[in-house]
This record gives sequence, C-alpha cells and structure tokens, in this order.
Amino acid sequence: MVRLKAMMKNRREKDILNLFISLLALGFIALVFQLYFFRIDFTAEKRYTLSENTKQLISSLDKDLYFEIYLAGDLPHGFKKLQKASIEMLDELEAYSNVNLNYALINTSDISNPKQRNEMYEQLAIRGLKPTSLQERTTDGSLKQKIIVPGIIVHDREREISVHLLKNVAGLSAEENLNHSIETIEFELTKAVRLLQNKQPKNIAFLTGHGELNEYEVADFTASLLQKYEVDRISASKLLNTDKKYTVLIIAQPRNEFSRMDKYQIDQYMMKGGRVLWLVDEVMASMDSLQVKESTVAFYKPLNIEDQLFTYGVRINPDLVMDIQGQLIPVQTALPGEKPKFTPAPWYYSPLLNAPDDHPITRKLNVVKAEFANSIDWVGENSEVKRTTLLASSDYTRLEKVPSIVSLEIVNQKPKPENFAVGRKKIAVLLEGKFNSAFQNRAWKGIDRKSFKAESAPTKMIVISDGDIIKNRVRGVGKNRQIETLGYDRYSRKTYGNSSFLLNCVDYLCDNEGWMELRAREIKLRMLDKSKIRSYRVFWQVVNVAMPLLLLLILGLLGYFVRKRNFTR
Repeated sequence: MVRLKAMMKNRREKDILNLFISLLALGFIALVFQLYFFRIDFTAEKRYTLSENTKQLISSLDKDLYFEIYLAGDLPHGFKKLQKASIEMLDELEAYSNVNLNYALINTSDISNPKQRNEMYEQLAIRGLKPTSLQERTTDGSLKQKIIVPGIIVHDREREISVHLLKNVAGLSAEENLNHSIETIEFELTKAVRLLQNKQPKNIAFLTGHGELNEYEVADFTASLLQKYEVDRISASKLLNTDKKYTVLIIAQPRNEFSRMDKYQIDQYMMKGGRVLWLVDEVMASMDSLQVKESTVAFYKPLNIEDQLFTYGVRINPDLVMDIQGQLIPVQTALPGEKPKFTPAPWYYSPLLNAPDDHPITRKLNVVKAEFANSIDWVGENSEVKRTTLLASSDYTRLEKVPSIVSLEIVNQKPKPENFAVGRKKIAVLLEGKFNSAFQNRAWKGIDRKSFKAESAPTKMIVISDGDIIKNRVRGVGKNRQIETLGYDRYSRKTYGNSSFLLNCVDYLCDNEGWMELRAREIKLRMLDKSKIRSYRVFWQVVNVAMPLLLLLILGLLGYFVRKRNFTR
C-alpha cells in the first residue's frame, strides 16, 4: 500500500514537471512569434502569399483605410467563395499594415422597402458599382431572380475608389469566371489602394497634327483613362518642349504623313525613356463607305513612319487581314419586293482577335474586335529587345493585298478552308528593351547633337495595326452628340474587350514596379468529378457518419484497456 502511494506521488510530480516544461515551451514559442513575424503558405500556387510589391505598399500606408464589401447576405455557393477570398485577402493585407484596415459587410437585401433598396442600387451605380442580376434555383425547382452587388468601395474618408470583383470573360464557364475573379483580388485591391495613395497621377498624351482620331472618337477610352491618369492632346513639336513629363504617348489612327521633324521628336521622346502606343493603319478602308454603297476600294496609304518602325523592329504590311472568325453583321437576305429581312453573316474584314493567356496584358481577356487590320512582321535582330505577340488572328486567316475591292457580296460566298490557310497573323505586338534611334548615323540639320541620344534608356512600345480598335462610334452632332461604349456592337449587343485591352496596355506601359504581373496570377480550378460524386455518394455518406463513431469506440476501448492495465500493476 505504501509502495502504491509512493508510485502515485512520483507520477504526480512527474506530470507536474511535464506540464511545467510544456508551458515553458509554449511561452517560448509565443515569445518567438511575437518577436519574429512570418506566415507559411502550404498551397501549391501560393494563393495566400502576397507579392513583395503589395507588402511594401501596405506597410507604407500612413492613414486608415475602409472597405465596404457589398458582396454579402444569402449568396450562391460560388459567390460565397468570392466573398470569403476577399475577406481572407483583406486579413492578409491587415497583417502587413501599420494602420487599420477596416472592413464591413453590407447586405443591400436587408433593406425591406423596395423603393429605398432601388435608391441604394442607384447610389451604388453612381459610386461605380453596378448591381448584377442572378437566376437562382429554389428548392421546388423554380427560378428566382436575385440582385447582388459584387464589389467593394475603398475609401480613406476623403476619396473613394470602386472595385469590381466579378469578372465576366466570354467563353468561360460561371465557375471559371468566379475562379478568375478570385485570382485578380490582390491586383484589384492594390490598384484601388495605389489610386488612393497616388497624389501625382501620371500624364498620358494623345498625339495631334496628322489627322488622328478627334477627341470625340476616343472619348470613351479617354474617360476610362481619366479615372487614374491626367490626359492631354499635344503636337509632336511640344512633346519635348514642355514642363510636363508624359509617360505614354498614344498615336491613334493618323491619316496624314509625318514630317521628318515630328518623327525626330517622337524618336527622341522614346530614346529618353518615353513609351508609345501606336495604333496605325497602313491601308485606307472604312465601313462608313459601305453604308452608302455595296463596295469600296482599299488602298495603301503610307504615313512616312515605316522606316522608323522598321528600325525599332516591326513592319506593318500593306494588306488586309481576313479571318473566318469574324464579327457577325446584318445582311439583307429578302428577295426584291419582299419585306426586308436581315440575317447575321460573318464579316471577314472584322476579325475577332485571340489573346495569349500567359501575359499580364491579355490574361483572361474578352475577344477584341478589329476592323480592316493589317498584318505585322518582326524585322531585324536586337538582343536588347524582348518581343511579344499580344493579339493575333485565328488559324483560318487570309491576307488580301491592296489595292482591292471590298464588297458586301463576300458574305454570300461560302468560305473555302484552302483560301484561309496562312495561319495566325500578328495584329498587336509588345517590344521592351533598349532601342536604336531611327536617326542614328544620319546627316540632317534638324538633329540637335547636344541632346541627341543614339540609344534609348530601357523603355517599351506597343504597335497595333488597326486604329479602329480605339475608336468609339459617335452619333449626332452638337448637343445631340452621343458617345457609344468602346467595343460595343449594336447588332449583337455585345461589348468586346477593346477597352480592357487598351487600358491594360497603358497600365503596362506605365508600370515600372511590376504591378501588372499580379494579373498573371493563376489559381488552379480543381473541379470535382460529378459522375463519381453521384456513383459513390451513398458510400461516402456512410463513411462520414460511421467513421467518427468507430474511431470514438476504438479510442474508448484503448483507454479502458490502458487504465485496466495500469490498475493491475
């Protein structure tokens, strides 16, 4: 008996010692965690790991930020995932911030009064968030309309920025679009924070003086740029002779030849680090002519910049890209004397352009609509310049040399695959690196030898062989003038990805820190096999119910036998 009491006393002392050591170890670990901050991400694609740029941005904040999350309430499963991912991202940002990042979930459906709820939706639309209507299936199998607001408003009590969370890329399923929305959360939130922090927006200039598109024809894109940049219209002669420093120069569909002096000004602007977005047609052709007659003549109209672009590494060819994957246009198919009847038919001169999915500019981008585009070739070799294709036609492409007749009759002809067999042709390209001046080794009195640069600083340019990509339609004149959305097609009522593509181009040209790389982040969508779910549903239901009970029974028996064995000792 005495021996048993001694054994029990020793065991209690040993248990107390073990408890003390465990508490000491936990205290030491807690102290280490307090002194050294770190996070471990075990996901394969590092979905919870912020980029270094994001960490530096968030850690440099000097005032509190507030995030109004309107994706709230009783949501479908996919939108709950998007809501959860948004909250998790804000928690990640909070971990690296020296100020408070406050967020609140706001459920607009809680407003019981329909009039007040609609007024709320109108106010959100004015602030930049558009409500989205969903068709939700109820338990009895019927469809019910539900309105949600998949967005966040970020503010610092002085300024606010709206963030659209839901992406809608044509050709992707609902699950893929939601997954893409989750992929871009870090990019969209940090973009909003940067806009709030940006006290001195960068300057963008539209070039004038060569018959470029006027301010109304680029009004929709200009409005999009003004949300984050300062925008001016400027002649080439003032490009280098102004106190303003322009980060990007946009050359939007010039129609007249460039003088040598204007070419020189643009060249030296580039040599000094300026970035250029070229939207240039080498062939004159217009859909406006086909609205009054059934045919028009397409002809080569050089702009005297061909040698300059050649020096930089590209050539825009005097041809028209025809593509079986073209925009549909209404064609009159009724017989003479019958009631007019319009049938959709592919217009081969308006290709719907493919975009690679592995570049920040074009990842998960809606198709871009072109009109009378020319093909682009790479020329020369420059190891200092990286070249990337951004937009291209489909595999079923044909090149038509000019001059040629462009007629609406072509929509009545059945396309033969052998006539569209030249493969993909480049329509938009990106060049990055150090460029040689187009005026190097030239003897011309207009060259200022004191300031002339023969090689550029590291810079970028994008060349697009179709100016119509940036052109919005304008209806009416004067006070009755109406500006259509860029990329909008009145017949199909679709809005193509022209505006998003061009905004990404300008953002990329302005980006010196690598922020656009966040658009290339990929989170793999791991889909469940629905046929296997149906086949093994009962089996896994039984496993999920019975396995915990079985484990509890086994653990209980083990505990019983261990206690019994200790007691017999």
